[in-house]
Amino acid sequence: MNWSRAHPMSLSSGQIKAHNADFRVVERLPETASGEGEHLWVRVLKDGQNTAWVARQLARWAGVGPREVSYAGLKDRHAVTEQTFSVHLPGKLEPSVRLLEVDGLTILDATRHHRKLKTGQLVGNSFRIRIRNTDVPLAQLERNWQTLVEHGVPNYFGPQRFGHGGLNVFNGSEWLLGRAKVQRHLQSIYLSAVRSYFFNRLLAQRVQDGTWNRLIDHDFAQFTEGKAGFYCEEPEATDIDRCALGKVSPCASLPGLSKDDFPGLAARESTQLAAYGELLLALEARQVARHFRKLRVFPESAHFEVIDKDPVVSFFLPAGSFATSVLAELVTDQGLRAGGGDWHE
Repeated sequence: MNWSRAHPMSLSSGQIKAHNADFRVVERLPETASGEGEHLWVRVLKDGQNTAWVARQLARWAGVGPREVSYAGLKDRHAVTEQTFSVHLPGKLEPSVRLLEVDGLTILDATRHHRKLKTGQLVGNSFRIRIRNTDVPLAQLERNWQTLVEHGVPNYFGPQRFGHGGLNVFNGSEWLLGRAKVQRHLQSIYLSAVRSYFFNRLLAQRVQDGTWNRLIDHDFAQFTEGKAGFYCEEPEATDIDRCALGKVSPCASLPGLSKDDFPGLAARESTQLAAYGELLLALEARQVARHFRKLRVFPESAHFEVIDKDPVVSFFLPAGSFATSVLAELVTDQGLRAGGGDWHE
């Protein structure tokens, strides 16, 4: 799925993830473990392993069932990642860190806490990414990078959300339309893939129109900090100025049932997704609630450096945004490996 790019003049060729160490991720949580409680928060360093596999290894290490291990979000297999897991150990001593001997997995620290780590309990992720085999001068690439940092990038869901060749979207559509049965544990994944696909289509249209980074009539806008927002029947001058300054951003829907009465927005998105009317009705029949997502995201704490003639970019993204979508505005060959699970949420 190749979505429209907002900065096509900035593109150069380059290789991402030639090695796992080229793509480093550090998870940022909203709280730290207190040192007391029946949950053990385990911070690990994983190299070339996916999140679900790590959870199984920790369950085996702690002598508990898989359901007793939780985490905030999925992380890419083809990366070096710091991530925290929580293990429920009521009335039990924590096992020795030395008992875990698994290639590609190291426990950095383990601390007790009074509650489990829940899905989505995440501030965001910090990235440090090395780009190899670029075809433009480093000074030009740095200027391109600064453009992305200043103006933001389209907040697309990354290709990993959709599965190999978009298979999650296809399977989810078949299930929603009653043409196929799906195992319960896959249903939420497929629902997410279908809704994310619709969001990306809406965003791609705004990129093509040149309106992805400005407010237009009937937009729902959200503040850059947080998810509070407001409806713009007709954007006022102050709203337009705040959007230009990056303080607010327009949004598009992850479709579903809505309690809000935004007829102008609903009519516009229904027209844009008219070819999928039956599927949209199926989503509503599943009682899936509509949510809004910002059309753009700004890489924060951004830095550009050169190591052994290779550019290295560092930045932070809030939960739910994809590093691969940032890189797609910078290089044409991201070196992505299908099925990597690069959710970073």
